[in-house]
Amino acid sequence: MGIVLPDKIIITNINASVPVKITSERRRSLRASVGASGLLLRIPSSFNKDQFDNAWLWFTRWVHQLVENKPNILQHLIPRRYKNGDFIVVRGLVYKIVILTHASKVSKASIIPNQVIQLKIGEYYDDNQESSIIRKLIAGLMAKVHLPPLRIRVAELNKLYFNVNVIDIKIPHTHSRWGSCSASGTIRLSSRLLLAPLDVIDYVILHELAHLIEFNHSNKFWKLVETAMPNYQEKEKWLKENNYVCRF
Repeated sequence: MGIVLPDKIIITNINASVPVKITSERRRSLRASVGASGLLLRIPSSFNKDQFDNAWLWFTRWVHQLVENKPNILQHLIPRRYKNGDFIVVRGLVYKIVILTHASKVSKASIIPNQVIQLKIGEYYDDNQESSIIRKLIAGLMAKVHLPPLRIRVAELNKLYFNVNVIDIKIPHTHSRWGSCSASGTIRLSSRLLLAPLDVIDYVILHELAHLIEFNHSNKFWKLVETAMPNYQEKEKWLKENNYVCRF
């Protein structure tokens, strides 16, 4: 198109900058949506610069109206920033965050007594880089710390309701899915789930265990889930409405 496409939009309603992905397609109209990692704008490939400028104006108004109607809808796209002394609740446990800087470029995270997450961050990063490193370190550390109890919980729920063959449990730092499983029996639970209520974590575990029997979303699958957790729809609703809460 010969047009420089913006990769973010500043939203004055919430005083934040949010990532935007713009795709040029064979289409006749504009389409905007909220994705897992950013806002999406689809435009016709035939657009010239003036048409794109008008499209961006429309998109900007659409985003601001969306935030006005649903104030929390974009919170999952705004990076969380931790300060020294902040607290975070992970699987019902309260951790204090202590951030130290050191001369090394290698950044590390560890748990020290009294449920303190100690982060040692290299002093050569700018604020955005440091913030990103801190989030990844905390997510990785919490996944490592809470993997053993999650393995136990998966085993308990499996024994109670399904008795399927589970080969392994992993906690990757994913954003597009709360959980997934493979036909071979490996269950993956997003590290973001560690920030959800325990009954919601149970729901996702049961959901993935049920997939090891019905590898689809058929009526048989949902019957399996409902038998194990009759109020599962409440947990699904919580995940949809509180996505922004579950972010490191």
